[in-house]
Amino acid sequence: MKVIAVLIPTFNIEYSLDILSGISDYFRGKEVKVVIIQTRIPGINTGTFDYQYCTGFEYAKSKEFDAIICVSGVYASQMSETRLREMLQAFEPRPVISIALDPQTKHSHVISADCRKSYKEIVNHLKKEHNCSKIAFFSANQTKSKEALERYDAFTSALDACHLPFFPEMVYDGNFTDFKAHDEIVSRFKSKNDIPFDAIVCANDMMASGCIRGLEEIGVRVPDDVKVIGFDDAIVASMMSPKLSTINQDIYSQGYEAAEIADRILDGEAVKHEILNPLLPKFRQSCGCISKEQSVQVYKTADGELHSDTNEKNNGVMQFVTALNEKNTVVTLLDTVRGFNTLKQMFFNLKYIVQECSLSGLAIHFFKEVQLIDNEQEFCLPDAVDLHMFYTEVKNTEIFRPGVTFNPHEKIFAARSMDDISGIFLLNPIFMGEANYGYMMCRINENKFADYNVYLKIIMNAVAQAYDYTSKIQEGRNLEREKTDLALQSRMDDLTGILNRRGFIEKGQAALDILQETDTSGVIFFADMDGLKKINDTYGHDMGDKALMLQARVLKDIFRSSDVVGRLSGDEFGVVALGMKMNYVENTKLKIDMLCKKVSIENQLPFTLSISLGAVDLQKSSVLKQLLKEADKELYKEKSKKHARN
Repeated sequence: MKVIAVLIPTFNIEYSLDILSGISDYFRGKEVKVVIIQTRIPGINTGTFDYQYCTGFEYAKSKEFDAIICVSGVYASQMSETRLREMLQAFEPRPVISIALDPQTKHSHVISADCRKSYKEIVNHLKKEHNCSKIAFFSANQTKSKEALERYDAFTSALDACHLPFFPEMVYDGNFTDFKAHDEIVSRFKSKNDIPFDAIVCANDMMASGCIRGLEEIGVRVPDDVKVIGFDDAIVASMMSPKLSTINQDIYSQGYEAAEIADRILDGEAVKHEILNPLLPKFRQSCGCISKEQSVQVYKTADGELHSDTNEKNNGVMQFVTALNEKNTVVTLLDTVRGFNTLKQMFFNLKYIVQECSLSGLAIHFFKEVQLIDNEQEFCLPDAVDLHMFYTEVKNTEIFRPGVTFNPHEKIFAARSMDDISGIFLLNPIFMGEANYGYMMCRINENKFADYNVYLKIIMNAVAQAYDYTSKIQEGRNLEREKTDLALQSRMDDLTGILNRRGFIEKGQAALDILQETDTSGVIFFADMDGLKKINDTYGHDMGDKALMLQARVLKDIFRSSDVVGRLSGDEFGVVALGMKMNYVENTKLKIDMLCKKVSIENQLPFTLSISLGAVDLQKSSVLKQLLKEADKELYKEKSKKHARN
């Protein structure tokens, strides 16, 4: 059976979703295993520990893979083409099918967008149909990406072919973003009289969107005063007002074609090195071809033919229903993973998790030892990995700890799990902070990759927590192992038995990432025990230590097992409360105060335990350390109130 890896930085952009849908639809139903690996872009981390996804490149080097499909255009937008080509060379002698960038290797093939023809059609259309003669261009040349430079060259060539002048001073840079293009317009021009062009062509739709907003702010009407044309035909193009004239790359077809080429190559067919993908100009309202009063979704082609422009992507009702269903699944999944603490308990829920998340199989693999990886360290894939548990709907089989150990450099699918099942799979690393535990392999049923991205984060976090908890139980039975397992010990506070600062930041940040990814509520607490110095001075440090242990116990009892509680330093604690809303904070403080009094009486303390808490929601930052600083400010206010009352 053919086994093909697909390398892509992220699932969360429209371009990626279309590419992956094309690849998946081609292979679905064929006797082929396709493994999609989300890797992020090396050196570019949007999340604190996102660099862990880069381990995916090492899995893709497994000898089990017969070919590699790389969505190189997304990588090349934020990393040098030279570095990317060096990375792709590591997969030789296997064939590499690249979408956008030519890997320039012996066994590579590239699918490129033929934008020269479409830009010529665009410029010719503006000249002949709308009498435009001064056409500006919004570039993204500063990114130095292949697409940006190609589109700029195609535009200048189109002007020359259509016998129109090129105005270098009317080339603006928008960095492929909406806000940058908007800011460029409003900073350069103050009114309609300042505009030197009668049309502007943008290297993508996001810049076109920002350009239109900026023009309207200074009193320029689109398309009456200025015609605007984008590139990509993203969802925003048909959703905005006026609806954007643009160039459709047919991204889906590029993915489909890449899949077909990989399939043909592995069948022994000869395939030419470069395949040019044709593009389709769509003329809508922003150039004046379709009236603003037109309620039916339509566009005109370069030949003037009128076509329907409706699809599920820009159907508002479909988007709402899909988002609602996805949110319900996330809530159910969160409730499910809160119901287990150990790996065995997870196994009992495995079948339900698979079915709830529209999967048809899930396999969890662990390394012999947890790998600690920082963002400056290259990942070295271990030579041995254990299949810990799996469920497959195809065979209706579920097994816990089957005793299967294998070398991921040789095989990526474990024997007895899904090694003889075809389909579309997602490979996702299992990590928590710097700790990397292994990987999970999911067989998917649908093309809802953005939703799967959220599900995998939740499952991954639950697996890592269950692994740590199970390890702690096993270590309690084996004191010698407890002494040697430094990775776990380094994250626990010896005195209180809860997470120390390092463990809290790692697990808390992972929990925070999931909360913000799923748009779920949550509260970050920064707490400071009241009067610890006085307790130490009056009753001695042994009593102070006892007070700290009891205070930690109070916090653990008040908050749920799924919440993250840690001791940050001497008398300071932190909490990440999943799902809590700010209007419940005061009630939580009251419950803590009551339990402090109860514990003090039960333990016959010569004082009453007391702790002050500052709380913030998740709107101020995506970084836990920054949120703790904000909570510390609230803690200061809380302390001030207590001092005022005393």
